[in-house]
Amino acid sequence: MLSDVSIGIAFLAGLLSFISPCVLPLIPAYIGYLTARASGQAALEMQGGGAALSLSRANRLVVFLHGVAFVLGFTIVFVGLGMLISGGFRLIVGQDAASVVGGGARDFQVILAQVGGVIVIFFGLHIMGVTGWLLRRLVYNVNWSGLGGVGAALKGFFERLLGLLYADTRRQVDPRNPYGFLGSTLMGMVFAAGWSPCIGPILGSILTVSISATSSSEWWSAGGMLLVYSLGLGVPFLLAAIAIDRTRGLMKRLQKRMHLIEAVSGSFLIFVGVLLITGELARLANVGGSVADFTYNLQECTVSAFRGEIAWSEHGACMGTGHGAFLRQKTLANPPQNGAPAPALPTPNAPEALIDRAIGIEVGLKAPNFTTTLFDGSTVDLRSFEGKIVILNFWASYCAPCRDEMPFFQTLSEKYADLTVLAVNTIEVSPEAARKFAADLDLRFPLGTDARNQISRQYDVKGLPVTYVLGRDGVILKRFYGAVNFANFEAEVRSWLGISGE
Repeated sequence: MLSDVSIGIAFLAGLLSFISPCVLPLIPAYIGYLTARASGQAALEMQGGGAALSLSRANRLVVFLHGVAFVLGFTIVFVGLGMLISGGFRLIVGQDAASVVGGGARDFQVILAQVGGVIVIFFGLHIMGVTGWLLRRLVYNVNWSGLGGVGAALKGFFERLLGLLYADTRRQVDPRNPYGFLGSTLMGMVFAAGWSPCIGPILGSILTVSISATSSSEWWSAGGMLLVYSLGLGVPFLLAAIAIDRTRGLMKRLQKRMHLIEAVSGSFLIFVGVLLITGELARLANVGGSVADFTYNLQECTVSAFRGEIAWSEHGACMGTGHGAFLRQKTLANPPQNGAPAPALPTPNAPEALIDRAIGIEVGLKAPNFTTTLFDGSTVDLRSFEGKIVILNFWASYCAPCRDEMPFFQTLSEKYADLTVLAVNTIEVSPEAARKFAADLDLRFPLGTDARNQISRQYDVKGLPVTYVLGRDGVILKRFYGAVNFANFEAEVRSWLGISGE
C-alpha cells in the first residue's frame, strides 16, 4: 500500500492538510497562543525605552522558534503516541502485550490533553492579567500571620509564584531561555493529544500500514512516511509564526488596545483549555460547513493529479464533481480488465467455525459487541448482523472524507443482499447536523449514534472516517483509516461475499 505513496506525495498531503477543516481545532489554538506571546513581546518592547531596539533584534526569531517548538511537540504526539505505537509494540512484544501498552498510551494521551487543558487555562488567565491581580491580592491583602507557620508557607509560595511569572519578564521572551520553548513544545503536545483529525486517503494508507505492519521494515517505512506527512503539515504553522511575528509592529501601533488584544487572546485560550479538558477540541471542526468539501476536494484532487490517478486537465472537473464522485465515475467509465488478478483477501468463515475467537479490534479477532440507538429511535446491537458481511463505519457530519464515501456505501448496501452497512455517528455537536448530513446524501442503511463517544473509544477511533469490515461470524477481516479506495474496494467486497466473475 505504501508503494503508491512517495515521500513527496506524503509531504504534499501533509502540506495541503493544513487547509482541511479537521485541522481547525489546532489552527485557532495555535494562533491564539502565538498571538499572546507576540503581544507580550510588543508590550515589553514598548516598556523598554532605549533598550527596545536591542530587545527587538534579540527576539527577532523568538516567535518563529516558538512555532518550531510547537510543531515539534505536535509531531512527537502525532508520530510517537499516535497510530504507530500499537503497530511497533505488536512487532516487539506481541499482540496481547501490545494491546495493553497501546491502551496505556491512549490513557496517557487523554491525561496529557486534560492536564494540558488546565495549563492552557492558566496561561490564558496569565495573559489576561488575572493571575497577577489575584496573586498580588493573595500576597499583600491577606492576613497570613493568623494562620501561623502554614500561613507563612502559603504566603511564601504565592510570592515565589508571583516573582516567577512577573518579576523577570525579559527572561520569559529571551530566546536563550529553554523553559519558554519547552512550554511551546508542551502546548504542541497538548493540542495534538486533544486533536481528532479527518483522515484522507494518503494519511489513511500510511496509518493502515503502520497498524497492520507484519515486519519491522514495513513499520519503519510507515513511520518515516508519517513523519514526512507531519513535517509537511508543520510548514504552514511555521509560516503563520513568521506572519504573526511581523504583526508585532501593528500591535505596538495599537498599544492603546493592547489590553483588548491580550483579553481576546487569553479568553480564547481559556475556551480551548476547557475543550481540551472535556475532550471536545475536535468538535471545533464542526464549524467548517461547506468549506469542508471545498478544502477536502482541493487537497485530494491535487494529490490525485500528482499521483497520476487523474490528469491535470481533469483537476477542475474533479473539484466541481467532488473527488470521490469523480473517481467513481472514472472507474465506471474504465472498468478493470477481466484478466486483472483479483486481490488476495481473506475468505469469510462460517459463523460457527470461530465461536471461541478472542474479542478485540485487530484483524482476525471478533469485533466487540455494542448497542447503538439508530436515527429512527430503535436500538440494535452489532451481534444481530451476524450471518452477513458488515461494513462498520465511524463518521461525523463535518468530515469531508466521510461525505465522500457514504454514497459509495449506500450503493453497495443496495447492490448486495448479504452486505450490511452500519454507520456510527461520533464526535458530533448536534444530532441535527448528523440528520441533515444523512438526508442530504439520502442514506438509508442503519445509522447509529454514539453521543458519548463510548463506541468510538471501544474501537480506538482517533480520526475519521474509520471503517471495519466484519465477516459473517463477526470476525474483523480488514480495517481502513480514511476513505476507502473506490477503485478496488468493491472487488474486495465481492471476494468477502464469495462472489466471482462480473
